[in-house]
Order: sequence, then C-alpha cells, then structure tokens
Amino acid sequence: MRKFQPYMTESFERLNGTAFLEMLLRHGKIRAEAVSEDHVFYDESGAPEAVISTISYLRIDDENPQRPVMFIWNGGPGSATSMLQLECFGPYCISKDAEEKLAYGLAIEPDTILDVCDLVYVDPVGVGYSRLLQERAAPDYFSVDGDARSTAFAIASWLKNHNRWNSPLYLCGESYGTIRACRVLSELGRDVMYGNRMMLGLPVAGVILIGSALSLDAGNGRIFEPALELLTAALPSMAATHWYHNRKGQCDREVFLKNVWEFEKRKLIPALFEGDDCPAETVQSLARELANYTGMEASYFEKTRLHLRDVEDFMTQVVSHKEKRVDLFDGRMTSPLAGTYNAAGDDNMPLSVMNGLLAAQLGIETDRIYYTGNLNINAAWDYTVEDGKSHMDCLKNAAARMPEMKILVASGLYDLCTLVGNTRYQFSHSGIDPRQMILKEYPGGHGVYSSKEGKTTFLKDVRALICKQKEIFSEKDALPLDESRKNL
Repeated sequence: MRKFQPYMTESFERLNGTAFLEMLLRHGKIRAEAVSEDHVFYDESGAPEAVISTISYLRIDDENPQRPVMFIWNGGPGSATSMLQLECFGPYCISKDAEEKLAYGLAIEPDTILDVCDLVYVDPVGVGYSRLLQERAAPDYFSVDGDARSTAFAIASWLKNHNRWNSPLYLCGESYGTIRACRVLSELGRDVMYGNRMMLGLPVAGVILIGSALSLDAGNGRIFEPALELLTAALPSMAATHWYHNRKGQCDREVFLKNVWEFEKRKLIPALFEGDDCPAETVQSLARELANYTGMEASYFEKTRLHLRDVEDFMTQVVSHKEKRVDLFDGRMTSPLAGTYNAAGDDNMPLSVMNGLLAAQLGIETDRIYYTGNLNINAAWDYTVEDGKSHMDCLKNAAARMPEMKILVASGLYDLCTLVGNTRYQFSHSGIDPRQMILKEYPGGHGVYSSKEGKTTFLKDVRALICKQKEIFSEKDALPLDESRKNL
C-alpha cells in the first residue's frame, strides 16, 4: 500500500492545550477558553489507528445551558481549517506587516461570532494536528463514507467530553466540506452503533455551506461536474469577474449581474435548447451579447455555437490584454499569462501562524506540525458512496427529518471553481422546503470571506441565522470592518 502523508511520524502523545482569553469585540467584552484535544479511533484489537484533533473556542462568561455550538471544517478533502480559523469565524485573524509582506502577526477579530456561538474546528485525519496512526487503516478514513463516519463520531466525542448534548448544533463546511456536512448529517441521524462506540441520533439546528461542491459526481469523483450546460452555470461568475476587471466604475455591479441573469433566462437558455436548429443570425447576436457580459471575443461563441468549452478559456482571455490570467478560486486575483498555472498553489496558507503565533496563544505544546493541506489525500480519495445516494439527497432527507433546521448556502461571486449559476440551479431543483433555505452570493472568491465586504455581510448573516432572526440582512445593511485592529 502506498504511504499516506502526513502519516504519524511523531511520537503519539495526546494533544492537550488550554488557554483563557479575554477580548473586546464589536458586540462587547467576552471571556473565553481555547481547548485543543484529540479524539482517538481504535482498531478491533484496541490499538489506536487514527486521531482527529479539534481546536475549540468556548465562551465561559455565558451561563446559557443551551448555548449554540458550531462544528467547522474545510474541504480538499485534504485541507485543514486554518483559513476558517484565521480569516472567517474565529476570534483571531492574521495581520500583515505593510512593509514586510511575509511577516505575519495575530490580531483580535472584532466581528467573530464567538459572542453568540461556541466554535469547534475539526480537522479530518491527515491534516491539521490530526493523524493516521496505522497505514492499513487509510481506506477507512480517506473516503466519502469513512470520512463522514469519523467526523460524526469526533463530534459525538466532543459533545461527550464537554457535556454539550443539549446545545443546538450547527455544521459548517467549505468546498468539499459541504459534501462532508451533508454526509455527516446522515451519520448523525442514523441511530446506529459503530463498533463498540456511541449511539448517535443528534438533531442539527442549522447548516452553513460555503462554496457548494454538491454537484461533484458521487460515483466517479469528477470535480464539480456542472448540473447543467457549462456556460449557463459559469456565466454569472464570469460576468462578475469581467465587471471587476473591466467594467468597475462604468456600471453598477448589481444592475450588471441582474441583466446577466435575465439574459441567461430569456435568451441564452432557449437558444441552447434549440441546439443546431438555432438560426445563425441568432447565434451571432447572442455571441455579441456574451462578449459584452464576459469580456471574451464574440468569435469564440460563434465558433462554439454559444458553448463554453472550459472555464479555463475564460480565465486566460478576460484580462489577456493585460498579459494576465485570472485565478480559479478568486477571479479578482491575477497572475502572468505566460508560464505554468497551478491552482493547487493559489491558497496562501499561513503555516507559520498556525504553528507559531496561534499555537503559543492557545497553549498548544506538541511535537506535531499543523499541516494546512495534504494533496496526497486528495489523490487517494475514494469518492464512491455505499448507499448510492447523492450528496443533495442526504441534505434533502435531513431537512425533511428536521423541519426546523435552516440551511445557508453561501457562494462567492468571483468563484470560478464552484459556480454561482450551478449552485442556484442545483438548490432550486433540490426539493428542499424553500422556507428552510437561504441562498446568497457575496463579493468574494471560493472563500466568501476573502473580501472585507463579503466577510462583513456573511458573518452578519451567520449571526442572524444562529440568533434566529427572521430576516437575513442584505449587503446594504453591512457595517464597515473595524480598521483599528491591534496586533497582539
């Protein structure tokens, strides 16, 4: 069997870190505790075979016995929660030295949701501080079903350790983590024994899906297979990216994108339905409109008869006049057009912050390195599923089983990987009660929190969801981020 790295090369001693925090947030002063711990899985002989590590932020000055708790993970499937800790929900954020671009610092995040909800960051086996202890057990964890089972039981283990069985539970996943969230929902609702471990059957109050990857084919693992014609799935994201680079200041973004949606529904989709029967003059007319909305050449769409061969074509054409290409995960970002493009290297994971500043701040003392990602896990992943159900089926069944459960689906306007149009189409055809579901687009990339505007609005919406406010705020209600964050 091939080696799966990061395999456990350090001596195995349980992670045990605790720190007490006192911080002034936008919504007031709070006292909290940070707890880092392991949840160990054993083989049939009782020997440890894998460990999932969690980092928790728990408010200790709130006596509410039913204080909500959110379990958070990233995607990959071999990606850690570092960005979601330091760029999104957590009480700390990265500060960068303006003069020394590689110098990272740590600052208080005033807009953290820790004041209303405890946060538990879950890193799956093989990333973060989590480890595979026995190589032969790799197939039990590096698969859709094995990953969901281990994550569900890590949640149950955490609830047991902290006596939080009665707390409202929220699940949050990004990218592949949206698949993990749907599969974990199924595991939490099974009411079955897993070996000699605990029996589940846990209700979930809400699910937050960031950059939905639910259209990934459950049978063969094709990455983000669109649910419909590629151009109709990609056009809103392409248009937003074109607006950002070539139209900003010339027209309003919301008006521009509204026109794109209308064009797609009223003109493009009917023409695509006609296929080869669509008249040549109609194709030429629509190709000119597509050029206006995407920044690509009209001749491209005439030649393809209104089809998009690959999103890569757009990425290399929309700012080609500047000798640049746009990024897959955030169309606002660019790189030189010449040379080799590596999407896997786009994310700037602050390895030094997680292993240095944050570990010290949280009282984590361990020989383990916090791994922010593991592409070997991605390559070895088994995408087949045991029950044959789609990921959306898992979410739909959970929503029907728990009618009080709310779902927030958050998409980045400039995300060219998990496409806004595809997400809208898939969820509008999901059969989930619309009263349980909120679909929103934010001015960010694959991580909707990657812009100040997007992060502010997204966190406000999550806060509203947890606090059970009747209305999810619009972008116009967003308050500006506090620019006076002080380094620790």
